[in-house]
Amino acid sequence: MQHSTHKSANLVCGIDFSRFPKHVQFLSLASSVLGLFIVYGYIQEKLFHIPGFRSYGWYLSFIQFTFVSLISYVDSTFISRSPKRRELPPYYEFMILSWMTVGTIGLSTVALGFLNFPTQVIFKSCKLIPVMIGGIIILGKKYTLYDYCSVVLMCAGLIGFSLADQTVSPEFEPKGIIIICMALCFDAVFGNYQEKLLKKYPHFTNADIIFYTYSFGSVIIFTWLVATGQFLTSLKYAAQHKDVYPLAMIYSTVGYLGVQFVLALIKSSGVLITTIVTTMRKVLTVVLSFIFFTKPFTFQYVWSGSLVFLGICISIWKRNRIAILNAISSLIRSVQAFVSSHSTPISKLDKTVLQV
Repeated sequence: MQHSTHKSANLVCGIDFSRFPKHVQFLSLASSVLGLFIVYGYIQEKLFHIPGFRSYGWYLSFIQFTFVSLISYVDSTFISRSPKRRELPPYYEFMILSWMTVGTIGLSTVALGFLNFPTQVIFKSCKLIPVMIGGIIILGKKYTLYDYCSVVLMCAGLIGFSLADQTVSPEFEPKGIIIICMALCFDAVFGNYQEKLLKKYPHFTNADIIFYTYSFGSVIIFTWLVATGQFLTSLKYAAQHKDVYPLAMIYSTVGYLGVQFVLALIKSSGVLITTIVTTMRKVLTVVLSFIFFTKPFTFQYVWSGSLVFLGICISIWKRNRIAILNAISSLIRSVQAFVSSHSTPISKLDKTVLQV
């Protein structure tokens, strides 16, 4: 009797990465995550450099949600070919997730109308702060010294970055800080609720979740645009600036692919490796933003960003301490084995010298 050695598929746009060796999986998935999200950030900032675009963050979110809905439907139906479901999805639960997604992505995008791009990225990296505050107030959770050190460093870095932005950036407006903090609060709840849905309804794929979430989200944003009178104004503006739609569609596509590769990297290499890769992506995004787009610079950005980065590192260490120590031990053993296998024994070296 033969035992099945079938591995669970790790599909991204119809490509099963589980068929490749582990190192190939990591290199291809990690490089894709870095590349896609760097492009995603570049296009997002480029859009907000179009004259007058800063007032149309909600319209960009509407285009993104609508286009991602179409992409995810094509992906799940024709490319990844998700299994057909007989039961209807729990729409009310997807509506809740849609509101959280709109709050997370929509408000983050709108905040760019009032903040420097690097400031927005730095704030988005500090999801731990609202998670801890909510845990203490709502759940009565107790946290370790590592958690408090991490949050104190993040808060100090955020304050420093905000003060620097206020001093040197002409785009800075205080309400941008309020908007991005609201987005952080939505983001703190979003991840846990999405994970709960995936566990509760395992027959839904990632593409299915994205399709229903973004479909409902596009309706929510459309309703908001119409109710506030922004929809017709946005259409008129986009008609006058021909590069808005092409850039927005590339931006939406790259963002969708980036999420798929992140999920695949988690499945292939685990949460720790994925967290390190995505953290490095944020660092690169901030650095490249200063290189590609002319903006005022002060050294206060450097030390403030370093405090936030140190806080993130402490958070990663606290949550994955054992895994990190095991990885370091494994690396040391591998290096020692490599050195010993390639070193020349003394006796053999003596014989070689004598023969010479």
